[in-house]
Amino acid sequence: MGALVLLLGGCDALSTDKTPDRVKDGTAELDLTVTGRPTPGSLATAEHVLARLKARDANGLAEVAGEDSGTEEEAKRWVARWGDAAQRPATADFALGEQEASVDVRFAGERSTLSLLLLPKDEETPYDDRFVVVLRKDR
Repeated sequence: MGALVLLLGGCDALSTDKTPDRVKDGTAELDLTVTGRPTPGSLATAEHVLARLKARDANGLAEVAGEDSGTEEEAKRWVARWGDAAQRPATADFALGEQEASVDVRFAGERSTLSLLLLPKDEETPYDDRFVVVLRKDR
């Protein structure tokens, strides 16, 4: 029994994959300039949204969205609209509210601005710096 616990408990210790998470999730590949004053959590969420758009990954984008904020169809619509633009360098301008954050993303060569609304992932936990993106039809 002790050997089984040691074997199962040591699985991470035996892992040879030392690839940084930023490389695995695609955020290291972003050509992104940041303005404003993002929190680590709001920046990470915006980076994940942009990485999913760049990868044209609607399923991954839907996972970054809050449960009630969007559907798989909305994520597909975002990928169809912004997937090509996300291949180019971008500037993200952060504005923080009391709980939420808004991010205006401008892609090089794109006239329109992608506006992200980030809401707290858990509104009941004060000072939690984890966010979800709101996918809306009017965006």
